[in-house]
Amino acid sequence: MVSGAPRRWPILLVACSSALLACRSGDDHAPPHDAGVSAAASAIGSALPEPSATGIASAAAVPTPVAACPAFEVWLPATSSEGFWMGSGSLGNDPKHRVVLTKPFCIDATEVTVRAYKTCVDEGACEPPRTWGMWINFPTKLDHPVNKVGWRAARTFCKHAGKDLPTEAQWEWAATGDDMRPWPWGTESPTCEHADFTPGLLESPSSDDGCRGGGTSPVGTSPRGDHVWPSGNVHDLAGNVWEWTLDNYVAVSPKIGSTTEIDPLFMRNEAAPHVARGGGWNRSAKGIRSQFRAGSPVDYQVPGLGFRCVRAL
Repeated sequence: MVSGAPRRWPILLVACSSALLACRSGDDHAPPHDAGVSAAASAIGSALPEPSATGIASAAAVPTPVAACPAFEVWLPATSSEGFWMGSGSLGNDPKHRVVLTKPFCIDATEVTVRAYKTCVDEGACEPPRTWGMWINFPTKLDHPVNKVGWRAARTFCKHAGKDLPTEAQWEWAATGDDMRPWPWGTESPTCEHADFTPGLLESPSSDDGCRGGGTSPVGTSPRGDHVWPSGNVHDLAGNVWEWTLDNYVAVSPKIGSTTEIDPLFMRNEAAPHVARGGGWNRSAKGIRSQFRAGSPVDYQVPGLGFRCVRAL
């Protein structure tokens, strides 16, 4: 369902192209298909850093009813009636356009951890993620983000928790607020103190390095990279793992710049590819920018792809 949505043109995603992916056995190393350059529940029980003074507070300084959100979730306000600028217009397929979100929501402070996902599996409500290949987190790396989870399984987890995957617009609002910051913390160039990514890459080719030798970091490891909202800190919106969103992945028409979208959600076919945001440990500084878009097949299960949930209010 699309409210005030502009016309979009479909783009064909291929399972494996040498121009887009590092094609290896079973695609286990392959990241989401990078868009425009090259082809991503709360951490219950996890120890999280306290909100820090580092980073840039969002310009959306509005009352924050923290009690509206359970522990390990952060309350985010609706936008103003003018909305916020979504996209940068410079990363290939992210035209700059206005988006209005009419409702506040709660977002998980971290990417969903192995600990939280394992609880859902143990309850019989969630299917286990892929547990073969490299960089396996489940079921032992309890404080790391769960990875190798397809879109449907990720959404099942969120639904079981009374939540859902974020829309692409909700995700970008959480990462940028209303100041179009290139990274969730602001304008400072990324270092390994901000995010788990791969420094030194010029664009966004695949890499098995990351800041810590490959694979993910425990959630909340890089508090300098938090988006500091008045109601709390949102961790790891850049790097660590890509994050699924509800929206189908399609190329966006340049005409979008002349429209304003109201609570947009573009999901016509659950079986089609979906948008992933935020970049992962195997991505460059450009690949972890807040506006950078990627798309992945619905059943993609790779080491650099995880998710977080949102709760409607």
